[in-house]
Amino acid sequence: MPLFDRSGRTEAKLAAGPTLLLSADAGDALTDAARLYDPQLRSWHGRLVFGNGVLLFGPVTVNPKLVEQAGLPASAAVAWYADAALQRHRDRVPDEAKRADGESLVLGLAARLGGSVHPWPPLHKPALVASVYSERPLDPDEVVRVLRPYAGSDVGVEDAKDDTYAISGQHAVFYTAYWSPRLYAATLEPPALGAMRKGPLHHWDLNTGVYAGAAHPELRQKVASGALALAMAAGGVAVDMCGFRFEAPEELRPVGEQAGP
Repeated sequence: MPLFDRSGRTEAKLAAGPTLLLSADAGDALTDAARLYDPQLRSWHGRLVFGNGVLLFGPVTVNPKLVEQAGLPASAAVAWYADAALQRHRDRVPDEAKRADGESLVLGLAARLGGSVHPWPPLHKPALVASVYSERPLDPDEVVRVLRPYAGSDVGVEDAKDDTYAISGQHAVFYTAYWSPRLYAATLEPPALGAMRKGPLHHWDLNTGVYAGAAHPELRQKVASGALALAMAAGGVAVDMCGFRFEAPEELRPVGEQAGP
């Protein structure tokens, strides 16, 4: 059932965003996509509740009044807006972080559902990054072996310390950073990890430094393939720059391109 709010709060929230705009109600497709962001999400009274303190309210039917008052495009038919949940002190995440997470959620959903984001451009423009999380370690030399076909033949271990190291090279396609479980903070890890999020994790970031919306498809393919190969070798999970789990190279979407309404 579409969300309706007589107080005017909905108009203000849609205007402020981050807001997902769709040309039609996505139905179960939206929930399926949202479960890639958090497999343990809950639905409660016109909102989806995520484990990182983000709420997604909707669906809101966009009518001419909302178009005018919230500054939405007339082509939009349905909207969802992100907001922050109240959290227990031990789980509390700064509001700025929850705003960034909400924006990432909306960007990722827009990329998967053919929608658009309001307001545009977003405050946080994501770089093309893929992250790998695993409960078990992998020798740095093995990580180099796994990543060389995708990052470049000259990559090697750099800046090695007890809890972190990098993998790069003069001609590296992307830069990889590693953090050990001793640097782990469960409240900062993506809810896409599901139950695995509760325990200490090994964490690798494959970072291009290139805005995700402008990244060449070949670069996106190499980053995605490298992350999936590393996840397989480590028995872990690959997550994109918006916090969505992916299991095939084509699922690392060109996030940040404005489409839809």
